[in-house]
Amino acid sequence: MVRRLSSLVLVGAIACGSSARPSAPAAPPAPPDAVAELSPALAPLAWWLGDWAGDHGSEHWVAAGGVLFGVALGADGSFEVMIVDDAAGPGPADGTLRFFAMPGGASQDTFAGAEVGVDRVTFRRDGDDFPTAITYRKDGIDLIAELTGDDRARRFGFRPMAPTPAPALAAADRAFSDATAAGGVAAWSSAFDPDGAMLDDGRRVEGPAAVGELMRGVLEAGTLAWAPLASGQRGEVGYTVGTAQFTPRAGGAGWRSAYVTIWRRQPDGGWKVWFDTGRPINE
Repeated sequence: MVRRLSSLVLVGAIACGSSARPSAPAAPPAPPDAVAELSPALAPLAWWLGDWAGDHGSEHWVAAGGVLFGVALGADGSFEVMIVDDAAGPGPADGTLRFFAMPGGASQDTFAGAEVGVDRVTFRRDGDDFPTAITYRKDGIDLIAELTGDDRARRFGFRPMAPTPAPALAAADRAFSDATAAGGVAAWSSAFDPDGAMLDDGRRVEGPAAVGELMRGVLEAGTLAWAPLASGQRGEVGYTVGTAQFTPRAGGAGWRSAYVTIWRRQPDGGWKVWFDTGRPINE
């Protein structure tokens, strides 16, 4: 969360994509309720929303609280979190689109300077590390991801797929919220996998005790409650995306945020948080 967000491998596009397929008729537009969760600056990217299948995994793009979240789930159990936002942090949005990539929950790489066209968007970054540009675009009903830079290019295709909601994960997320409201830091920590992590100003913080300490100031100052808007699962890994509300106990201003949580199934069949991050809702 705020729920917090404080080496790009692009697990999603590289590991999950397939070679591009021939052009096909245009896909149906995203549902109005999904589009409504996009900020005005992100609304032209509504074509990106939905669930997409590649040869080795899938990508799932969900809007929540004015933010566009991407979750890549690999057939090998890997994951990547991607976020597209139009603000650098709290406060009014500045309208500059940014692409944040967190392969496996690693520290984020940031691409900015977006070029938005019809059913396509390109994000760029300075430096020599590949890629220096990421393009997502539609090709008929398919989604294409292109990585370019250093005189190299890689192209990956995804096909539309039916949503795979995960009611057990949505229920686990709601239970996580209820438990945290009642039990504070201890409940927050206990919800995390032994390898569970969050980000603090781009720095990975790992382990139940460490993430509990990271959230102590927030959880002792008020009540943080949240609810999922979307969920999905592939094998032993899944995700929830939703919105959160912080209410201070004694004066001060509250705030809202949007979040994505990655879940991993435990040996007892239950689920725990493997990675959690988010963005402030800009108001």
